[in-house]
Amino acid sequence: MLVVDNALGGAELLQLQQWVHDLEQRPGTPNQLLQYDETTADGRTRRCRTENFVPYHDGLRTLLTNGRIPDIAGALLGETAVLYKEKINYKAPGGSGFAAHQDAPAYPYVSNTIACMVAVDDSTLTNGCLEVARGQHAAQLPTDARGCVEPAVAESLPWEALPVPAGSLVFFHCYVPHRSAANTSDSTRRAIYLTYNGESDGELRESYYTKRIHDLADRPDQLSLIGHFAGAAKPAISSNNEEQS
Repeated sequence: MLVVDNALGGAELLQLQQWVHDLEQRPGTPNQLLQYDETTADGRTRRCRTENFVPYHDGLRTLLTNGRIPDIAGALLGETAVLYKEKINYKAPGGSGFAAHQDAPAYPYVSNTIACMVAVDDSTLTNGCLEVARGQHAAQLPTDARGCVEPAVAESLPWEALPVPAGSLVFFHCYVPHRSAANTSDSTRRAIYLTYNGESDGELRESYYTKRIHDLADRPDQLSLIGHFAGAAKPAISSNNEEQS
């Protein structure tokens, strides 16, 4: 695991925050820009995730597929890093957290990936920062029917909270157990989560999203190929199904 505090700052961080704000406002589509909402603890409907946005945002595509972020991921993988998938989690006040899980069960076609969390806002103990179990990344842990770490196993792990300031990067392997709590603060905590695979495994992003869209078509309340989201999600699709370009 690697934490890079304040990797993005100043005008670059402000630009990132504006890009994420703009994406959050866009309408969702069934099979292109994927938007999801949840009902938060106060009864409001709030955006909780955006997926598959790189084809529809030039600035974010450049930032996330060129330069320091994929370069660090490549150094950790030991070869050139290729983007496998991307998502933004918007954890609004009262927004739900994620159960303990490893990424590997949710990622078909590949067995070795590196994730990078990009902190768009300050990530704190009260707004549901990332929690990890260091030293537990050697193999897949027992999973339950949702694809999450078995609750009894999860309770035995040495969890560590990772609060980081906005602009920081957190890199971790696909077998690192992680989770996050609900947001009990009064402000939204946004974070981009990226997954990279090694170049030798091929360009898998399109295959992943084709499978994801197909497999979740009859599971509209699920955010991922595993059921780790603690809330109830629903696709946020434009009434006219307007496609993004």
